Parts: sequence; structure tokens; C-alpha cells
Amino acid sequence: MTYWFVNRAFDWSVVLQLVWTFDEVVDAAALAQMNAELAVGSLNRRVVLPSVPIARPRWSHSPATPDVVIDTLPIGADGIEAWADGELETVTLDPVDGSAWRLRGVPTADGGFVVSLTTLHLVADGRGMVAAAVAAATSGGSSDPVPLSTRRAVLADLADVLTVVSQAGSGVARALTSAVRSTTDDGPPPPARAVRAPMHERSPSARTRWAVVSVSAAHWEEVARRHHGTSNILFVAVIAGALRAAGHLPADEPIKVGIPVSRRTEGDDRANATAGVSVMVRGEVTAGGDLTALRRLCKQAYERLAAGTRPAMMHLRPLMNVLPVSVVAKVATAGNGMPDVMTSNLGVFGPEVARIGGHTASAVAFRGDAQGVDPDLHHRFGDGLQSWSVQVGDTLTFSVAAFDESAFAGASELRAGIAAELDAWGVVHRIW
Repeated sequence: MTYWFVNRAFDWSVVLQLVWTFDEVVDAAALAQMNAELAVGSLNRRVVLPSVPIARPRWSHSPATPDVVIDTLPIGADGIEAWADGELETVTLDPVDGSAWRLRGVPTADGGFVVSLTTLHLVADGRGMVAAAVAAATSGGSSDPVPLSTRRAVLADLADVLTVVSQAGSGVARALTSAVRSTTDDGPPPPARAVRAPMHERSPSARTRWAVVSVSAAHWEEVARRHHGTSNILFVAVIAGALRAAGHLPADEPIKVGIPVSRRTEGDDRANATAGVSVMVRGEVTAGGDLTALRRLCKQAYERLAAGTRPAMMHLRPLMNVLPVSVVAKVATAGNGMPDVMTSNLGVFGPEVARIGGHTASAVAFRGDAQGVDPDLHHRFGDGLQSWSVQVGDTLTFSVAAFDESAFAGASELRAGIAAELDAWGVVHRIW
């Protein structure tokens, strides 16, 4: 729902990307086989529009198969990031015509190879995309449970309208209940924060800055334990600390950290099965310090989510299907509710994630961004830093996106800031 809304409201396409780097050339036959497997998997979906107002769009398996693209002109070893950035920023994907993903590869001048898989976030969340990629790369035989359908029944859409209206009414009731619930149940109210300049002033170019970091997973775990934390808590601490050090907001103000939480269960065929929690980080963490307080803060947020305690506004999401898009967009962009930091931990995967055909990648990274962001408008896909981590075998890799140009003027400043924070924690790392 969220990514369909931002597509209609802001004309954004939120695109996810997996990048594999190889020390040898990946043969065209292996990529063609992977492409064919992707065509029968869960990424190959299209949106079928409703026949009546208010009824929700539905998924259909797409009858089309996007072509695999293999560039013939090699890129330099130092041009991998620029090539991958270009694909993420410019690949043309459309959820309605059925071109929701693309597989592309390019040789490198030193005899290596780079592969990119992009897909619309509307079609898959991070774990869903990785699972689909693994099934396709290993010929795992994973098929899309969503059937092929080209027509919609009016009666079914009319029934869906009743469901949507009912859900909206129930959501309003739950929101009212949540609003009057005691702070004992909901946690303390968020601390006040000063109003900051709008994003079109702090980030006039609307261009994302990137840094990709790889570390030994065992070393990362050891550092986290040494500071009384976990792998994920150290991840939150590093990204929030790098933003704090960059002067993104006053030193006495809390950093709002958004943490996506997977709600996917066995047999769950939803495109996106992710909820999320927010924590306000003040003095709970300092670079190289104790992680106990931050760990407690995050645990409390996870417990509230598990108990079904959500902010009142979250219960109003079904209204997005009923109200005009312009009204919802105005409400959604009012105020200063966007997190300063988003840390998405996709989890731990086996070495099969690094394999395409008979080839094993030297590194795998995951990231996402929005295409179509208008520099003249104050809406942005993110504010501050967003980061996605994935552990493949013994290597943990996280991609960091910087959106606030007043804090990180360019990619070099971002890399320097991330490196300094990792050094302060004593983490040995490699920045791509």
C-alpha cells in the first residue's frame, strides 16, 4: 500500500537493488537461466487496476519476461559503484505493464564481473527480494503463488469497496482507542524537536550519496558483544552515531531511528510483510561506549510492536484507500515525523546468496532508493541516513544512503564519516 501510494502521490518509483561483484566473468548462459527463473518467481508481478473507485489494486503474475541485459563495454574496477548507481537511478520499471524487475551484468576491465538485480519495492520487501533472487540463481524452482489474471470482476471489486470502508472505520476506532491509551502502555511521549529547514533547502540537488561497507561478520559480532550489544544494535549505533557526528541536528536533540521489522511467516505471499518501530536515541549511545541502554530501548519498542501497540496514526492507514490521494499526501508530508535514521537488517543468509550458476561473488550488497524525486519540492525519500545490512556467509555488508546534503556534501564526506565511526568502535572494515 505504501509504495503504491507514493507512486500515485509523488510519481516516485522506489527501487531495490542487489549487487554482486565477481572476480571472474559470469557466463551469459548462467544469467539467462537466472532470468528465466525470475520470470516464474514472485518478482514477476503486475498491478491490475480496479474497475470501480475505492476498490484496491490486485496482483497478477505478469505474462511478460524482461530481457536480461549484458553490457559489452567493460568498466574499470573503480567504476563499479558508478555503474550500479546509474542502474538504480535510471532503470525503467512499471508495475502496471508488468516490467517490475531487471537483471543486468557488466564485465570489468580486470577480468571480473558485476551483476545487478533491481525490482520495485512495491513488488517485494528486502527479504522477499533476496529469497526470490536465491531461488532464481540456484534454479530452486520457486514459483509465484499469485495466478495469471488479466480481468477483474465488477462484483468482486464492489465487495472489496465494502471491505475497504469497513477497515477504514475500524482503523479510526482503533486510532481513537490508541490516542487515549495511557503512556504506561504506549511508552513515553516523544521529546520535542526543533523545526528544521525543509529538505529542498538542505538537499537542493535531491541526489543520494552512497557508501558500501563490508566487515567480517564474526569480528562485528565480537565488537558488539564487547560493548554489551548485538549485531543489530551495533548497526543502529554506528549509523546513528555517524549522523550525529555530521551535525545533522543539534547535539541536545534526540535522533529518531526507524527500524523495519519483518512480519513474514511461512507461506506468506505478500509483496511487503514489514512493520516497523521507532526509537528516540539521545545519550543512550556514544562511539565506542556501552550498548546496554540502546539495546533496552530497542527491546521495549519491539515488545510494544509484538503486543500490538502502535501509534494512533498507524491505525489510520486504511483511510489511504478511501480519501483522495492529494489529501493523504498533504497529511503525510506535514510536520517532522520522518526518521533521521533508518536501519534495515535483512538478516543472515547462507553462501548460496553469493552464487550465480557456478560462480561465487566476492561481495553482495543490498540497497534502495526512489526515482523521480523533484528537487524543487520538499518531499524526499529519506532524511539523514538510511542503511541496509545483509550477512552472506562470513561477510556482513551494509549500504549507507545520505540524503541531507548539509550534513554530507558528497560521497567522500559520507565515507569519511562512516569510516570514522567504525574506527571509534574498533571495527576493521572495507569501504567499496
